[in-house]
Amino acid sequence: MAESKIDFTFENLHFACEGEEDWVGAQLNQVLNRIPGLNSPESFTKSGKVKPSSIQVVSEDNLIAETSVTEIKEKGKRGHKSKLVAEPLIEEPSGDPLFEFLKEKNADKNQVKKFLATAVYMHSQGEEKFSTPMISKALKASHIEKLINASDCLNKNEKKEFCIKDEKEFILTDAGIRSILGDIEE
Repeated sequence: MAESKIDFTFENLHFACEGEEDWVGAQLNQVLNRIPGLNSPESFTKSGKVKPSSIQVVSEDNLIAETSVTEIKEKGKRGHKSKLVAEPLIEEPSGDPLFEFLKEKNADKNQVKKFLATAVYMHSQGEEKFSTPMISKALKASHIEKLINASDCLNKNEKKEFCIKDEKEFILTDAGIRSILGDIEE
């Protein structure tokens, strides 16, 4: 695939990216989707001074980095542009059983594997049928980083025959469970 490079500045936001064309396009779309959010007044906090946001950098369903971006309005400087402050976002919800399960199965970085491993964990807790919102809510309840596109993760797992769609829900196959748990039988 062709290598691409993009470098632009929008007001006080500078974006530079280099890599495969599809990946660069995805990163550009993500940044462009963030720009209206950086300028909207409803994203200000109660004090009206700070707006937090985060950006995730993903390649081939693997999380590369997540950055917290904060826009700060300086008091008393009319007409001056806001400053953007970026810092790595590091949050690990230690002690949570779902988080520990994902870490143990090396499913904490790969989005597709995280989706499947979460379903396998829920299956071990007695669930039989799942939906993409169920998986997303389980991750959110455990304070685990959300999936960028849960439906895409479901489709990729279905192509691997790790799960079967049943209307708006899906069920796990034995192959899907074994891919996470190994050769351990239930």
